[in-house]
Amino acid sequence: MDLRSLTWLSYISLVLNGFVLNALGPVMPIVIKEYGLTLAAAGTVFTSQGLGRLLSVFLSSSWSDRVGRRPVFRLGGILTFTGAGIYAVSPGWPGQIAGAAIFGAGLGMLDGVSNALISDMYAESRGLALNRLHLFFGVGSLVGPLVAAFFLGVLNSWRVLFLCVALAAAAHFFFASKQVYPEAAGGKKLGHEELKAGRARILSSPEFWLLSGIMFTYSGIGHIISGWVNTYLSGELAATVFIASLILTLYNVGIAVGRLFWGNVSERIGYPATLLVCALGGFVFGTSAVLVRQLWLVGVSFTLTGVFLAGLFPLAVACGTSLFPQLIGTVSGYLITGASLGGMLLPFLVGAVSDVVGLRFGMLAAPFFGIIQVALAVSLHRRQVKAESVEGIGA
Repeated sequence: MDLRSLTWLSYISLVLNGFVLNALGPVMPIVIKEYGLTLAAAGTVFTSQGLGRLLSVFLSSSWSDRVGRRPVFRLGGILTFTGAGIYAVSPGWPGQIAGAAIFGAGLGMLDGVSNALISDMYAESRGLALNRLHLFFGVGSLVGPLVAAFFLGVLNSWRVLFLCVALAAAAHFFFASKQVYPEAAGGKKLGHEELKAGRARILSSPEFWLLSGIMFTYSGIGHIISGWVNTYLSGELAATVFIASLILTLYNVGIAVGRLFWGNVSERIGYPATLLVCALGGFVFGTSAVLVRQLWLVGVSFTLTGVFLAGLFPLAVACGTSLFPQLIGTVSGYLITGASLGGMLLPFLVGAVSDVVGLRFGMLAAPFFGIIQVALAVSLHRRQVKAESVEGIGA
């Protein structure tokens, strides 16, 4: 087993995720014009890839605990290759919708199994290792729009862009196929009955549901910001396209910086305590970002929001896999499923509310769900303190 190669395989998986999910937006105006789509029709591609991702993460998580990580990496690469290829060459919009569902499923598998593999290999420092892993999602997120702009501006082809994604997925598949993997789920593959009993333990755990709530609100808030902040800033604060895009970029830079920072902090003060600090900071600066009117303050607030929110996803996964070390793939997949639901539902909710009351009030959904997130983190931290107190008395 080559630890370094497996680590980089996981990093590349997250780069692919970040790249593709953030390259879809820039190509949309060209696709809409080419096919003569309404905005509602164009939006179905995001729903399609989100549903594919949601189902694949949920279904493949326990599968990786049963059969090992290699088959999931291989199938994820095949689906990403196939979906991106269909998206690139299909002559009609239904083909793009189908392609997005397929590559969404593939990327979801690569995301879930990468979190599980890193948790397998770095059991003694999962918080630090998972924060480093998700730093590479940020790398893909920053690079995706820039590369998309190159293909659109210089090559004048969004189809070639997705053909290149397909080739990258094929290369990932061959790289993944050559690796030797550690045994999944704490040292052994689990049978059907063991997995069934394990899933019951996870779903009956209050800590699991608290972590799922944190993942749901984290992803929802993040997608509210990435999906609506440009429209909000240009419409409500008269920001130019450049300034609005710059502020969104600063938010993503904040996420990258935060993931360099919170991993070390979590190994010193613990995962629940760090989750609470991150939730509090995200709520404070997320609220400021929506309420202030000066664009430079908005930029600073969104940057700091990104710094604090950055730790929530990887640390929730680290906490969950530490609670269920024999079911790493299952619990990480279930938590990522919660995040996928939040990313699908909350931005839609903001759009629906904003149609009635305006986007300025609709954006207040971010701090509203931030309050819920803080409450979940407080409850999780209290349960940890109580459990440690009981252990101390028993000792």
